Amino acid sequence: MMRIGAIAALAALGFAPGAATAAGTGVQLPSGLEAGLMEGFVEVQPDGARWARFRYVMPALAETADFDSVQQDFVVLCEAQALPMLSDAGEQVSQVIVSLMDKPLEFGQSDPGTVQYFETFAIRDGRCIWEEF
Repeated sequence: MMRIGAIAALAALGFAPGAATAAGTGVQLPSGLEAGLMEGFVEVQPDGARWARFRYVMPALAETADFDSVQQDFVVLCEAQALPMLSDAGEQVSQVIVSLMDKPLEFGQSDPGTVQYFETFAIRDGRCIWEEF
């Protein structure tokens, strides 16, 4: 797993872990909620494919816990934040996974008390194309 520029590239772009909110970076989320970038990194899969993961904290999920209300936020976060950050860092990936959680949680860990949602996107022609699991 390679952190995108060891997160230094993200910080240089103004995306310090936990500091940036989608609203604060000029991205309007369809839900009207704010999502702070916790981390972004690239994973090289066994077959050589490169996947990027962008993990956001959205505290309001603790109250709403409703996937339908944030479903459209995923594509906005992918296209308006993940793709430009990857491009600026010189990273090329075949897939972007965007996750939303109500509180910070270490990658790979589970916690029944944490609300988490994930969406996967294939990257084609500079766009995020939703992929069903």
